[in-house]
Amino acid sequence: MRMNKKGIFIIVSLLIIICGINCFFYKDTYFMYMKSNYKERKIKVGYYSYYPYYYKDKKGNVHGYYHELLDTLCSNLNIDYEYVDVNINTAIEMLENEEIDILMGLYNIPNKNSKLVYSDNDIGFDNRYIYIYGDINEVRYGNLNYLNGKKFTYVAGDIKSEWLIQLLKYYGINVKPVKVKTKDECIKLLNLKEADALSSNRINEGLEAYKETMKYYIGAVYIVGNEKSKDVIKYFDFFLNNSFTNNKVDKLRFIYNKYFRKDIIFRDIILSTLSIVTILGIIYMIIYPFIKKIIIKQRVTKNMKAGNFLLYYQPIVDPFKNIEVGFEGLLRLKDKNNKILTPFTFIKDIEKGDMFYELTLWILEKAICDYKIISNYENYKNKNFYISINLSFRELENTEFINKAIKLAKDYNIKKGSISLEIVEKVYARDLEKIQIAISLLKESGYKIAIDDFGVEYSNLSILEEIDFDSIKLDKCFADNISISKITNEVIAFISKITLITDKMLVIEGVEQKYQIEEIKKIVNKNVYIQGYYYSKPMNIEELKEFSLEE
Repeated sequence: MRMNKKGIFIIVSLLIIICGINCFFYKDTYFMYMKSNYKERKIKVGYYSYYPYYYKDKKGNVHGYYHELLDTLCSNLNIDYEYVDVNINTAIEMLENEEIDILMGLYNIPNKNSKLVYSDNDIGFDNRYIYIYGDINEVRYGNLNYLNGKKFTYVAGDIKSEWLIQLLKYYGINVKPVKVKTKDECIKLLNLKEADALSSNRINEGLEAYKETMKYYIGAVYIVGNEKSKDVIKYFDFFLNNSFTNNKVDKLRFIYNKYFRKDIIFRDIILSTLSIVTILGIIYMIIYPFIKKIIIKQRVTKNMKAGNFLLYYQPIVDPFKNIEVGFEGLLRLKDKNNKILTPFTFIKDIEKGDMFYELTLWILEKAICDYKIISNYENYKNKNFYISINLSFRELENTEFINKAIKLAKDYNIKKGSISLEIVEKVYARDLEKIQIAISLLKESGYKIAIDDFGVEYSNLSILEEIDFDSIKLDKCFADNISISKITNEVIAFISKITLITDKMLVIEGVEQKYQIEEIKKIVNKNVYIQGYYYSKPMNIEELKEFSLEE
C-alpha cells in the first residue's frame, strides 16, 4: 500500500517527538544519577542587599537574580541552603574563615584571596549605567567630563563602582566618592541633591527621572566558595556546563532578563506565542484533519461491521397496473438508542472520512443479499422486480470498484436486471469515455443502469445518446410542478417520448399527491413509473413482508 504525503509527515513528526522525549529523559536520568551520588547537605550563603541581585520583601523573603539562580542550582542538586546576613566589606573575610560557604556575584581578583574557590562559569551579563543629576538637557550621552569634580555616590565595597572611579581618574576625570551602606541611600542622596551621579543597572526603581549618560561593562562575576565548599562549586559548575541546551548560558540569560531586561522577556513571549500559534496552525491544518479522518473511518467501519447501517426500501410503482416493479435502497443508520437516522445526519462523516468507496460496496452487496431475501417473500415470489442503489461518478471512474462490483455479481450469481445502479447526471462532467467502458462492463455482469436526478441544475441531452442507460429518473421538482407549470409538463412529455422511442423506463420521483398520479397517467407511455410517499414511505426489509399494492 502506497503511503501518501500526509502519512509520511505524521511518521516523521512522531519520530522527531520520540527522539526528543528520549533525549529529555536521558538528560533527566543523568542528573538523577548525579543527585544520587551527591550527599545531601546544607550550606550557608552570604546575603547582602543589592537590588535587584538580592533584596527582601516586606515579609523578609529573599528575592533577586542571585537568589533565583542559587535556588535553581541547589534544587537541581538536592542542596539545601540558608542565608546569613553579611556586610559586603566583611563578606570575603567571613568566606575565608568558613563562617559562610558561598557568596554570589564576586569578581575574580588575581593574586588575592587565594583561599577562595571560584566557579568556572561567569554568572553575570551586567551592563552598568551612569545616572546623573543636574541640567540633563546640557549633558550629551557619553560626556564623562561633566563628572569632573562632581560627587559620585556608591555602596561601600561595590567593586564595580570603585573600578569606574579608577577608570575615570585614569582619564583625568576626578570625582568625589560618597560611600553609603545601601543602594537606596545612593538614590536618596541623588534626590536630595547631595550627590551628582551614581552607577547602577536599569532595573533600579527611583532612577526614572535621571539621565543615563553612559553604559559600561565591568567584567565577569562568579560564585565563590572556600576549601570547605569547593565540592559545591564543582557541582554548580557541572550543572552549569551540562544542563542547558546548546548554550550553557541560555537559562542564566532567562533568569537575568527576568530582572534586568523585561523587554527581552516580552519579546520572547511574543515569539514563543507566535511559534505556538504556528505549530498549532500546522497541527490544525495538517495533522488534525489526518487524525480526524482516521477516527471517522474507524467509526464508519465499526458501524458497518456492527450492522448499524441499514437499507430501507421505497417502492417504484407502475401506476397503470398498480404493482411494484422495483425498490430504491436508501441508506439509514441505527444509533445507540436504536433511532433510525437519515443520511442528512451522517453523510458529512462519510465525506470527511472518504468512505464512499467502502460504503457503496457494502450497500451493493447488501442490496444483492436483500434481493434474494425479498424475492422469497410470499408477496414477491412471482414478481419481476429490481432494487436500485445510488452510485457516484467517483466509483464509476474507480477501476478497483468496477472489478469488485463485477466479482460480487459473479459470486452471488445475480439475476440479470435485478440490481440497478443509479448514476447522477453530473457524470457528464467527468471522463465520459472511461465511464461508458465501465458501464458496459457492469451491464455485461447483469446490472441495470439508470440516470438519476435528470434535469437538476442543467440537462444535457447528448448524455442520453452517449450512455447506454436502462432508465431515467426525474427529480422531485418535476412532480412538484406538474399541472402547475406548462414548461414542466412539456419537459416531462419530451423526455417521455425519448424513453418511448428508445424503449427505456421513466421514473418520476417525489410523488406525494393523488392529482400528481392523475396527471402522470395522462402521459401516453406505458413505461412511466412512480416513486414517492403517495404509495409508501421507505420501509425496512421486514416491513416488506406485509407490503403489497395489489388488492
